[in-house]
This record gives sequence, C-alpha cells and structure tokens, in this order.
Amino acid sequence: MLKRKKYCEILDEWLMYQKKYVKESTYTTYFSHIEKHIKPFFKGKKINNITHEEIQDFLDNKIKNGRLDNTGGLSNKTVKDILNVIKLSIKYAMEKNYVKDFNLNFKIRSNKKKVTLLNQNELNILIDYLKRKNDSYCRGILLIICSGIRIGEICALKNEDFDLCEKKFLISKTLQRVQYIGNSKKKTKIIIQSTKTLNSTRTIPIPISYYDYLKIEKNDNYFLTQTSKYMEPRTVRYKFKKILKELNLPNVTVHSLRHSFASQCIELGFDYNCLSEILGHSSPSTTMNIYVHSKQDFKKKCMDKFTL
Repeated sequence: MLKRKKYCEILDEWLMYQKKYVKESTYTTYFSHIEKHIKPFFKGKKINNITHEEIQDFLDNKIKNGRLDNTGGLSNKTVKDILNVIKLSIKYAMEKNYVKDFNLNFKIRSNKKKVTLLNQNELNILIDYLKRKNDSYCRGILLIICSGIRIGEICALKNEDFDLCEKKFLISKTLQRVQYIGNSKKKTKIIIQSTKTLNSTRTIPIPISYYDYLKIEKNDNYFLTQTSKYMEPRTVRYKFKKILKELNLPNVTVHSLRHSFASQCIELGFDYNCLSEILGHSSPSTTMNIYVHSKQDFKKKCMDKFTL
C-alpha cells in the first residue's frame, strides 16, 4: 500500500539522504533549487496528485520566466539541474513506496543563449595588455586563454601544482562560493574541494608561448595572488570587467575565454580526444556541443577543401 506523503516532505527526506553521499557544493545546489524553485511551485501537493504534465509545465515555465528577479528564463543548464533533482527525488519516492511508477521522460525546450566571444583582433588587444602588465592576476587570465581552465580551477591553483621541469601543471581542486546552509548571518561561504568530476582532475602541458611569462616560486602560495590568500571567482570577474572597460572591449565573461580557447584549438587541428582531456570533459561530444564556435572564414576554408 502506498504511503501518502507531500512532495515537499519527500524532497526534505531525499536531501538529508543525499547529504551523506554528495559533495558540499552539490548539496548546496540541490538545496537552492529545491527552496527557490521546486517547493514554491508544488507547495503542499501530495506526490500522488502530481502529474507528468504538471512537471512539464513547470519546466517550460522555468525556461520562459524562471528567473527570480522576473527578467526572463533560466538557462538550459539550470533547468536541467532542477529536472535532475526532480527525477532523483521521484526515483527515491518510488523506492520508498510513496508513489507508483512515474514517467520521468521530460523535454527541456531549448533556450540556449549564444556566448559572446572576442574576435581575434580584440583577443590580441587583451593578450598584449596582459603581457605588458604581467602581474600575477594577468598571468592567471593568460593561463585561462591558453589552456581553457575554469574560473574555479584558476582560483584554487597553487604554485606547488606546477612542475617547471616537466613543463606541466595539475588541476585537482576548484574554489567556489556556495550558499550557506544553517543558522548563520552569513548567506554564502567559500569552499575549496576536488574538481567537478574525475575527468576534471588532469595534468595540462604548459604552452611554450606562455612559459616565458610564468613567474612563480616553489611554495604553496595561490597562483593568482602569489600570497597565502586566495582570490575568489567574483573578484576575478570584477577585475576582468575593469580591464575590458579600460581597453574598450566588448563585455564578455571570463568563461567565454574557455570557449575561445576550445574554438581556436579546433581551428588549429587539435585532436578532439586530446582537447576534451585538456578541458576536463567527460567526452569529446561535450566539447564539440558546448564549447566549439567555428568562425565563418574557417568554415569556408573547410568547405573549399571539398572537391567534386
């Protein structure tokens, strides 16, 4: 016999169960999606009364008007993450006999926003500035440009992660600000933990063109600051926007540099498997589907190779 229970109660129960098995950052993401999006929609409804169509409508609404500040829809990735919480919690409910078999096949209508990238001339202007300035922060941004590492990875990177003899560096940690859960005046906190996935932990060769700008000492200082104090992602973003404004360049994100790196590597003829490993992706398909933006002139060169 089914144990009738409210979906919000099941979410709380499932979240407590997950806490024992997932990373702190994953747990806080689950918590945030539940409190900000899922609970306000389903409120006091019992799970037996929730239909497949109702959840699909909920997802469609999040794509169109899901932002809490009423400025539009949530990104595809965020809605996929919310759907993941819903699926996992309903699977848990089925295992606990709170609900019978439930159709978990849902569609997320595409709401992909095109990533704005610097063109080659703009990128060259930025690189020239970073080379001239050549402080620890600028060297960090240069490293993102020529290796495609994530913002959380550059923030967690330390001098001791570099092997100058072998000319390589290790990515094994990531730094991020997460929601603080518990009785505290603080709303958020910084955590440093192992990388996103097993594939994200990787060793990357230092490009020869970058090696001359690499100035580090053998210690455990953070690479971005060259001190024992880290620089967090929002500070990296703030400083980056100031540089773009100073150079009168388009207001792109730090993350867009990762996209630019991947696109340039494809145009230079990188092997897809190799590039996927450098970026820390689970498979080459992830690299191709998300990060590669071929320029029109490159497409033309490729097409011109075709003969009848």
